[in-house]
Amino acid sequence: MKKTLLFLIVEIIISVSSIAQDFKSFNNTLWKGTDYQATDSSLITYSVPEEYPYTQLKPTFNVSVDDVSYIGLYNDKNFWNGNVQFGYIDFTENRKPYVTIASEKKINSFEILPHDADISDIEQTSRYVRFKINKPQQNITIVFNGSYKGDILHLFCNKVEPKPQLTRFYNNRTHYDSRLGIYYFGPGYWDLNNISTFGGKLTVSGNRKVWIEGGAVVLGQINLSGSVTGDDCAKIYGHGIIMTSAETGGNSLNMSWTDAGKVNGIIVFTHGHSAWQTTFTECKNINVSNIKIIGTKYASTDGMDLTRCINCTFDNIFVRSCDDAVAIKGLYDESIPISECPPNTGLTFNRMQLWNDGNNAFGIGAETRASEFSNIKLTNSEILFSYDDPYYHERLDERSAMNICALHGTYFHDITFENIYVNRCERLIGMGFKESFWFGSIQGDQSTDGGIRNVTFKNISCPNTSQSAIANSIRLYGWEKVGTPSKTISDITFDHVSIEGQYVSSISDRHFDISSHDMEKGLVKGLMFAPIQTSIKNTSFKNSDIQNGIYNINGTKTQKAAKGIYIKNGRKYINR
Repeated sequence: MKKTLLFLIVEIIISVSSIAQDFKSFNNTLWKGTDYQATDSSLITYSVPEEYPYTQLKPTFNVSVDDVSYIGLYNDKNFWNGNVQFGYIDFTENRKPYVTIASEKKINSFEILPHDADISDIEQTSRYVRFKINKPQQNITIVFNGSYKGDILHLFCNKVEPKPQLTRFYNNRTHYDSRLGIYYFGPGYWDLNNISTFGGKLTVSGNRKVWIEGGAVVLGQINLSGSVTGDDCAKIYGHGIIMTSAETGGNSLNMSWTDAGKVNGIIVFTHGHSAWQTTFTECKNINVSNIKIIGTKYASTDGMDLTRCINCTFDNIFVRSCDDAVAIKGLYDESIPISECPPNTGLTFNRMQLWNDGNNAFGIGAETRASEFSNIKLTNSEILFSYDDPYYHERLDERSAMNICALHGTYFHDITFENIYVNRCERLIGMGFKESFWFGSIQGDQSTDGGIRNVTFKNISCPNTSQSAIANSIRLYGWEKVGTPSKTISDITFDHVSIEGQYVSSISDRHFDISSHDMEKGLVKGLMFAPIQTSIKNTSFKNSDIQNGIYNINGTKTQKAAKGIYIKNGRKYINR
């Protein structure tokens, strides 16, 4: 009888506790998250490991899921002392969870990015925002009260995936399963400096793998080099975090001198210090997908740096940086003639989300010691926020959301930007040649031949303006200096490039910044435009219009009447 009464009391306490929990109110401890897995494994959330030491700056949000669990949040401050927070969740395609974001601060307004995020059932009060996520494998950003420099939440939505089934050959000390050839890091906080076999760095080659489980945080650096080719190549994957800090220095992820290799799913976090967050050096045929990269320290916190890479694919990647989000560089030995340097060619970036608090969102250069930069594509992507520089706003003439800045005489050709939505930026496009960078601290060399040609901007939408002196401008600048070869910018196509609701249809468009000298000397020539008319049809949509054939600019049917650019009956519309 006493046991029955005790169980009854426990059940009542649990029931009352559940009822008392208010998922729509902020609590300054719930950002730590809860470890939860649905009985059918359709939903998994992860807490921040207890040993995780970088919690001096407390998150200002709680994120609950389906009123059953909380997502663990990680954070760092940006240049403006904004609290940049992120967390992640795993769920199946059939689950469609509701998330509730409770805020410590009053919510007057909010924006959800990207502009075509697959969400629905949005609800808002001054205390919380709530919505349903309709599919996994998407990254969602919430901007509060119009402040892109303030407190931001990035939410990464993963698809539930099977984890490796470890064998009896797994070594808990080295984290290595010799039968599977996998380094496995389960939930918890792991410092590679405390594992004697690593000394702060783990390098895989051949066909070895690294799996970072959801709920795991690995402090240190992981390198992939010298992979075998084929399906059984070296691989770094999972849903957990690899990170560095001000104490460790350095960056978290490197791929180098390899003809194959894959990275999938992980989060790369650079906390409290500056570093090129991920580097790809002389790589061929690598595949990088579904990763998330975050570093907010000013500056030199590039998200992705590629040097002399060939035939590489990058898909569904989120990058937040306080320098270039993506930078493609040369950086080869200065004793070698530039025409003999390895190229950057055959690089495909698809479904990227880019946020840079300084420099460029997608930049080719500025260190361009490579024989050529060719067949490079950025497609079906969104530039969430692109800012030129916090200290030198409007003063640096080479920075833009989409950029080619060449410090060294070489060739750039067959480069495509297609289906790009630019949500917020300063200068939109910049292309040209310079003799130095960053107030002369990085010197170039224009003594060799070069040029920029066959660059296409197609289906580019930039609907907003910052109202700055360089807002949405397009700067093109060739090269002419005594004693060096002249370099031209030619055959540049602007195909359905829309800025603030108007197509760029001629060189007289007010957004162009081209000197009269460059025009008269033919240093900038062969600009082509489509369409010739400038206006875009404005209309409003209802959800019933879906059956009438409204499509997103990437060719998929809409599932909701959100703001953005759409195609209907062969015509383009903008829904404001």
